[in-house]
Amino acid sequence: MEKAINSSYLAVSNLKKKPFRTAALLIVIALTSAVLLGSLIFTSSLKSGITGIQSRLGADLMIVPEGSEQKMESLLLYGTPNYFYMDNNIEEIVRAVEGVQTTTSQIYLATLTESCCDFPVQIIGFNPQSDFIVKNWAKNRFNKEAVGEVLFAGCNVNIEKKSVRFFGQHHKVLAKLAKSGSGMDNVIYADLDTLEKIYFDAKQKGFGFFTGDDIRSKASVVFVKLYDGANADSSALKIRRAIEENSDQKVQIIQGEKLVSGLMKKLSAILVFLYAICILVLVISFMTLSVVFSLSINERLKEFSILRVLGASHSTLRGIVFTEAALLGSGGAVTGSFLSLLIILPFNVLISDKIGLPFAMSGSVQLVIFALIVFALSLAACLLSSIFSAVRISKFEPFGEVK
Repeated sequence: MEKAINSSYLAVSNLKKKPFRTAALLIVIALTSAVLLGSLIFTSSLKSGITGIQSRLGADLMIVPEGSEQKMESLLLYGTPNYFYMDNNIEEIVRAVEGVQTTTSQIYLATLTESCCDFPVQIIGFNPQSDFIVKNWAKNRFNKEAVGEVLFAGCNVNIEKKSVRFFGQHHKVLAKLAKSGSGMDNVIYADLDTLEKIYFDAKQKGFGFFTGDDIRSKASVVFVKLYDGANADSSALKIRRAIEENSDQKVQIIQGEKLVSGLMKKLSAILVFLYAICILVLVISFMTLSVVFSLSINERLKEFSILRVLGASHSTLRGIVFTEAALLGSGGAVTGSFLSLLIILPFNVLISDKIGLPFAMSGSVQLVIFALIVFALSLAACLLSSIFSAVRISKFEPFGEVK
C-alpha cells in the first residue's frame, strides 16, 4: 500500500534525513524544557515549604532562652538538633498577659544518630492537653485512641514496624506526620510521659541535658497564640515586661510573622535569579532555533522548488515547516521534562538539605500541570521560531524565485 505524501510525511522524512541536526535541535529544546520544568518545581516547592512552616507553626510568638534564637530558627528551618532550657513557670507568666489567648510549651532533647535515621534526631516533648501545634498538624491521626506512649514521627524519619529506638529502648510510633518541607520533618514528637522515659534512658547511657531529674519543670520554647486583633509587637513588649517583673529568666521573643517574612525575602532573591535564568534560556533557545530553521530553508531551496513544480501549494510548504517545528518541540519537551523529573524526584530530600531553605516537594497533580505548561511553552517557542522561515517559504515560487 502506497503512503500518502503530505506535509507530515515530508517533515518526518526531512528530520530523518538530517539526524545530526535533528539530534542537536532536540538537545537544545530538551535542555530548555528541563531548565523550565526544574525552575517551576523548585519555585513551587520553596513557596510550599515556607507556607508549610507558616501553617504548621500555628503561633504568633515564640519565647526561648536568651541567646537561643538562632538555634530555634535552625531547628525550625533545617531540623538541626539543639537543646536549650528555661524554667517552665515562664508559660504561666505569659498566659496571664493581656492579649494572650493560649500558650503551650515544648522541650527539646537531641540524640545521636539512631536506627531510624541517617542523621541526628531531635526529640520534642509536648503537652497534649495544652498543645495547639502538633494536634493540628496530625489532624485525624491524633484522634485515634492511643494506649500508652504517644509519639509522632516527621515524614523524613524512617519507621520500621511502627517503632523507633532511642538510647537502647524501643518506643511505638502512633503515626507519621504530613510533610511540611521544614526541619520539623526530621523530628520525633513525644508526650511528656514518654519524653520522661527517654530522658532517664539517656541519663543511664551517660547523656546529660541539664542538672536535675524534673524534666517537667523545664521548657525549651513557649508558643503563644494571641487574640484576633492583638498587635504582635505590643504583646511581645508586655510579655517581656511581665517576665522581667516575675522571673529572673532572660528570654528572647521571636515573632512568627517576621520569621516567615524574612524567609520570603530570601526566597524573593532566589526567584529573581530563577526567572532571569528561565528568560535567558528561552531567548537563547528561540534565537538558536530561528537561525537553524532559516539555514535549513536556504539548504532546501531546490527541494521546495521541485515541490512547487509538482503542484504543492504555499500552505503545504508552510505546513512542512510548522510540522517539523511541532515535532521537534514535542519530542524535546517530553525528553527534557522526563530528564528533569528523573533528577529532581529521587533527590528532592538531598536538595532540601543543601539549599538551606524550607523545601516541600510539589505533588503529583502540580507536577503534571507544570509538565503541561513546559510542553506548551516549548512547542510555542519552536512554532514561533519557525514563523519567519514559514513566511519566507510561502512566497517561494518555482526555480527559487521569490515574489
